[in-house]
Amino acid sequence: MTIQEKIEQDVAWVSQSSSLQAKLLNFLQSLKVQTSSKRNVERVLSHAGTIEDSAANEVTKIINEEFGRIDGEWH
Repeated sequence: MTIQEKIEQDVAWVSQSSSLQAKLLNFLQSLKVQTSSKRNVERVLSHAGTIEDSAANEVTKIINEEFGRIDGEWH
């Protein structure tokens, strides 16, 4: 039996119970969230090396100046 056939068999079994359907749906949605964030990393990394060093240094400097400090009291 192939993986696809096993999945189809298990989905048919789960379809008999609405509580199992809800659990399966939650699990599948969590997989989609994990997978979509991974694809985002791959998309960002596909641009590696396309920005010149001077521009990258400027962006890093701005980020450090604007976000590298804590405003107000820190407990």
